Parts: sequence; C-alpha cells; structure tokens
Amino acid sequence: MQVRGAASLVPGLWLLACNSIAPPVTTFGVLSTSTGDAPVMTGDVHANLDFTRPGEPVGDLVGWNLGPGTRYAPENDPLHPEWRTPVKVAAAQALAEARPGHGRAPWMRFAGLPIDGARGGDGYHFYKWVEPGRAAAPGDAMATFEYFALMQDADAAPIVTLNFGSGTAAEAAAYVAHLNGADADDINVAARLHWGQDQPYRQTLFELGSESYGPWNTGHSADGDYAYANPEAKHGGDPAWAGKPSAAAADYAARALEYVAAVKAVEPEARFWVPLAQASMDGWGGVEAAVEGLAPLLRDPSVAGAVVHHYLLDDARTLGWSGPGDLFFTLAGAEAFRPGFARARAALDGVRPGLELVVTEYHVAGTASRGEFTRGQQAAVGLGVAGMLLLYAQLGVEAACQQAALEFESLERPDRDPLLEPWYNPFRAGPEATAAPMASYVATRLVGEHLLERAAPLEFTKQVERDMSFGPDETIKVPLVHAAAFVDPASETGSLVALHRDLQQSHTFTVDLPPGWTATAASQWAPPSAEHNTMYQPVAVEPAPFVQDGERVQLTLPPHSLVAVRFAAAAQ
Repeated sequence: MQVRGAASLVPGLWLLACNSIAPPVTTFGVLSTSTGDAPVMTGDVHANLDFTRPGEPVGDLVGWNLGPGTRYAPENDPLHPEWRTPVKVAAAQALAEARPGHGRAPWMRFAGLPIDGARGGDGYHFYKWVEPGRAAAPGDAMATFEYFALMQDADAAPIVTLNFGSGTAAEAAAYVAHLNGADADDINVAARLHWGQDQPYRQTLFELGSESYGPWNTGHSADGDYAYANPEAKHGGDPAWAGKPSAAAADYAARALEYVAAVKAVEPEARFWVPLAQASMDGWGGVEAAVEGLAPLLRDPSVAGAVVHHYLLDDARTLGWSGPGDLFFTLAGAEAFRPGFARARAALDGVRPGLELVVTEYHVAGTASRGEFTRGQQAAVGLGVAGMLLLYAQLGVEAACQQAALEFESLERPDRDPLLEPWYNPFRAGPEATAAPMASYVATRLVGEHLLERAAPLEFTKQVERDMSFGPDETIKVPLVHAAAFVDPASETGSLVALHRDLQQSHTFTVDLPPGWTATAASQWAPPSAEHNTMYQPVAVEPAPFVQDGERVQLTLPPHSLVAVRFAAAAQ
C-alpha cells in the first residue's frame, strides 16, 4: 500500500482528548453521570475485547472514488478555471482532514467518464484531454493535471484506472508514459510538460478496467460502436482481440496480461487490481468460476488483488431482495453480503494466498436505485455507509473507496449525468462558500479516525438480534450491535466502533478489557431518527457518556447511532 505521511491534526470534537490513565476503578467519560457505588452489570449486549493480541492488518478503508459529475482544476488552470470554485476547494480540504487513524493516506480513484465506456459508448482516452493546444469545450472531462490537482489537494494516494473496454494495451502504456515518463521527446511526456507538470507523477497502482464482467460495460460484447472486440468499431477497436470480448473471464484475463506487460515495460514498479464482481458475486458466472477464468492473470506477481464494487441496495436485488424504502435494510443489509465476500476470499486464496480483496466503489445505493431511493439526505445514508465500512474491517478488506461526486449545481436536476446520484456528494454547499458535511462524510470520518494498524479480537458473548428477510425464502438473524475493534502494533492504544442498528430503543453495551486497560474517551453520532434530514438539520459528533468499573466499560447506545471509544494501556 502506498504511504503518504501521517494523519493531519484536526481541531474540535473530531480528535478526542484522552484522559489520564487511572487505576482500574470506576471512571467516567465526558457528559457521564455517577452511578454511585453499584458495580457495572452485564449489558444487553456484552463482548470481550483483547488488545494484547493484535490481529490482522487493518486495510485502507478511508478512500474516495471520483464519480461522474466531478470537475476540478488546479490554480490558474489554463482550460477550465471555472472548475476551481471556493466550495470545491473547501470540499477537497475537508477530504484531506478525513484521515485514517493508522496514519496512511486515504485512497482516491479516478475512473473517467466511465473509464471503459458504457452501453457500447466510448470511454476515457487520456490524450484527448491533454493534447497540446486543444481548446476547452463544454462537456470536457478532467485531464490528468486536473484530476491529480484534486488528489493532491485532498492529500490522497492516487489510483488510476486504465481503459479496457474501449482502449488498448498500447494506449495504456502511453498513458503511463504520460504520467511517469521523463523523455521530453516522447509525445506523451511532452503533453504533460506542456500543461505545466514538470515532475513525473510516479504512479504505480492501476486498475485494469472497471466492471469488465458487466453487460453494461462497453468491452463486454463485440457489438458496441467502440467495443475493443468489434472489428467495425469506429476507432478501429483492438484487431488482435476481435470477437473476444470480456464477457468471458478467460478472454479478459488473457488480454489483461497484455496490459500488464505493456505497462510494466514503461513502469517496472507497476502493480494492478483486477475487476472481479459486484458484491452480489455473480459476475462471470459466479465468483468461483470468475476466479478460475482469471487465474492466469491473478497468478502474475504484478497483480496485487481483485476488485469488488458494492452498491448495497442495488446489489441486494440480485440476492432476491426488493424494497428500496426499507430503513432497517439500509442500516443492516451489509450482513447479506458477508457470505459472498467470504467466498471471494476463499477463491482468491485458492489461486494465490495474499491477494488483496478491495472495494473501489461503494455506497448504500447506486444508479439502479434512481427514482426509488428517497433517503439521500437522511441520516440513514451515513449509518448505512458505516455499516459497510465495519463489515469491510471485520472481513479484512484491504482498501475501500466511497463513490463521491464534488458537484453542487446539477445534483438535483432531472437532466443530470445518468450516472450521478444526489447522495454521492459527501457535502452540501454551506454558507460563505463552505462545504457542509453530509451524513456519509460524518460517518466515514468518525469510523476512519478510529482505524488503527491492527484488528483487535472482539468476542460477543451476549447480543440482541433481529430477523432480516431478503428474497422469498431467505431470512437471517442480524446483530443489532455491529462492531469492530482496533489496536496499534505495540498494544498501547486501542479503539472500538459500534453501529447500533435498533431503530426504536437504546441498549446497554458492556465490554470487558484486558487488565490495566482504560477507556479514555467516547464519541457518538446519534441523529434523532434514521430518517432525519441531515442536509437541512446537520447532526454533530458529540462526546458520549461511558462508565468503567474495574475492567468493564459500559456504554448506552442510542437508537440508530454510531459510537466510538478510545482506550489506553496502563503506563509501564
């Protein structure tokens, strides 16, 4: 994983000051009140938390995918200075402040128009947007120096997606030469220099197309006007692969190996992520069949991992669920995908242990929910996003990028980009050109700040559950307290984040700690209802009450809330 410096310091409630470590007697968090001398009894929900046994590394789960609608520019941009507005700059700065607790830089992914093209249409051809002397025009996509300006202003680690569906391996190599090359006589390097970027970007992480398994992807069939496998394609296609579209995982894999070789000839340090499936795990005939077809590619040592895209309400339809207004499913539906992620991990390990499983697009709903998902301004969006992040943490997902669009003018218009949804923007335009956080940003930031380097064993011995149905015959029991814990490698500091999914009532949550450990601070995001409109009535993160008695900590979890706690070991 790329590392780009330590976490930035953020004022206010976002970084909670730690109390001094006290002996194992009853202690109280901010806003708590004394319970007298009575011991803390086991709560409605109880867990044992062991910070002395650090587990697997925690992934880079704070990240953003620059979805359709986003337009941004550096200062003094020669093409589109109008794209650099005060509110967009404020949004980029806010993204820079959403730092993971482990200190690594958050990811930011660029996937173009979409990158491969959709429904047979053309995709992102980098040179079109950086050709020297070109004039600006309405409908322009971001050029490399423009989307990298956003990544740099957000202090993010870049992911670049290569056009597979309507591009070629030669074009991918030229793109990488443009980004990383030093030979000014190379036309692609000269284009970078022309637009004022003297230094190479030193980009080494690339995705080999986006959603190549999907029939909506231009490269999936040989019939689209710009499909690489179409011998009659308007731009000539890719003659060596005529009639071999990415509908077959094996054909995709064989062609992707050409991309790997072409890119590595330009950038020897390049590594790659490979599209695998939506979270429904049904791409390319199911995840096991997909991995079997992709195996020759996945065995290449330059391939770092496989990519899942996860739009919770959209992908659940493939599992048999239907009910876009189901509030509880928005908070708890991530549980329906747990078995699929486990199958994907097992299949990948069967080919090559150590392959990463990453999620480079996720949100509670996607474009298939247009006109049906009406909760875009509600607290439920943030709570649902938090539930997905905690699932990824529990499953050891190595990276996650939330679908995001820094667009403030056309979000609510019916003629907006067909792939742009209002709930994708983590901000709204605030007063005096500020970027006011929406629920998705607040929840992502709160979870992210508590992500430490290692998972900490968290064993529930008592839980409250609710049945959740999806499909005509499928019902599962869902834990109402959905939590994950983290610890630093030295086992000196720890954290716990819990999503309380109960929509009606509070529950007490008790946690038993190892000897010498103390809860030092707690915070909560507790909207008055999951349907609360956070656009017009934002809800702040606040200190949360807690009490510690010996090695047991007690919290009261409000309904539909996100609660985080920090811990410290006794000084040696």
